[in-house]
Amino acid sequence: MAIFDKDIRILIADNKDFRNIWLGETSAHFGGQLTSFLLPLIAVTYLHADGTGVGLVSAVQFVPVVVLSLIAGVMVDRYPPRRTLVAASVAQGAALAVLAAFQAADGLNFGQLVVAAAVIGVATVFYEVAYQSTLPRLLPLNSIAAANGLHQATYSVSTLAGPAAAGFLVGQLGAPPTLTVAAACSAGAAVSGLLLRGVKAPEQPRESALKAIGSGLRYTWSLRPIRDLCVQAGLSNLHEKAFLTVFLVFAVRDLDMSGTTVGVITGIGSVGALIGSLCATRLTRRWAVGGVLALGAVLAAVGLLLVPAVSQVGGYVAVLASVAMMVNGFGVALFNVFAVSLRQAIPPEHQIGAVTASYRLVALGTLPLGALVGGALADALSPGTALWAVGVSYLVVSFWLTFSPLRGARTLEEAQKLGRTTDTPESQDADRSPSV
Repeated sequence: MAIFDKDIRILIADNKDFRNIWLGETSAHFGGQLTSFLLPLIAVTYLHADGTGVGLVSAVQFVPVVVLSLIAGVMVDRYPPRRTLVAASVAQGAALAVLAAFQAADGLNFGQLVVAAAVIGVATVFYEVAYQSTLPRLLPLNSIAAANGLHQATYSVSTLAGPAAAGFLVGQLGAPPTLTVAAACSAGAAVSGLLLRGVKAPEQPRESALKAIGSGLRYTWSLRPIRDLCVQAGLSNLHEKAFLTVFLVFAVRDLDMSGTTVGVITGIGSVGALIGSLCATRLTRRWAVGGVLALGAVLAAVGLLLVPAVSQVGGYVAVLASVAMMVNGFGVALFNVFAVSLRQAIPPEHQIGAVTASYRLVALGTLPLGALVGGALADALSPGTALWAVGVSYLVVSFWLTFSPLRGARTLEEAQKLGRTTDTPESQDADRSPSV
């Protein structure tokens, strides 16, 4: 059986613009995963930072998601995506190249590392919003799910390969050459962006950035299908992050696992995600898009709930926990492929950037909260009890989409019609228009 679904193979072969932007996204994702592991590693091994310092380096790469996602959405809706993709890639590559130069000259300090991490985080926000907002402008509606399945597969492989490559390259070559490799990945993404021609920003009324942000938020929240996706994604990510925070404590303290073993167990979830992303479009040939979406959310929760269950078995805990993480990864991939596809298909073109940014703000903004909640629960309860508490809570909230109108949508076309008939300001304006 071929690795890629037939629809994906046709998409790569026949759509030059999509092929170029996907190759750029592949380069950006790999470089991003390599960088996110590499920067804290440099803080520990070269700058001898303490735990708080390492956490700061990791956090500043994420803070821009909360602070700048909505602004990125406005820019993507106002300007051609080519400009944003190239500028973000160049900024990220330049920050990495400067770090490599400082480290090679033995002049790198902690402040420079933090500033570079912040620049990289800002660039990543703008790149991701631009990429995800561009796909529906390049592809027909019936190809969006296949494209997002390929995107999720690429992300899964990068999640596995990026950190491993960073560790290997640092060990063999040192930090400066590894930073240079990461910068080269950003350069590849920039070249891909330059090749994207003919995709213009949608026409829309000019208004202040603040008013545009408010308009985008109101639209996103007033549209129930998108609102339901935002809520499910936010709740899922909160529980995922809380669970992984508790699991790290539980595995090391209660199960006496090494850090390497814990990393392998959690990383194996990416294998499940890869399988899920490649199977996603095949599943919708038998079942409705809305049903597969809801199934993915539930499977993700079931996978994590299996972890404390198998820890009671005694032998082969690491193997069984790895299988549970694969189930979780499989479910997460199914949900992500169709959540992204639906939020690209439902809104009108001039609102895609705003919806993408608003969704990412809600979905990713719960991650730091989940880490805090997980840590607090591990301290207030025993780590094992906290795992059960988070797992059960996750299973309960994973059924949110079963009560959504999206649950009955068989195709993206049906979901799009569902969104356009929802009681939103735009649909109300359409209702007041004369019939023609």
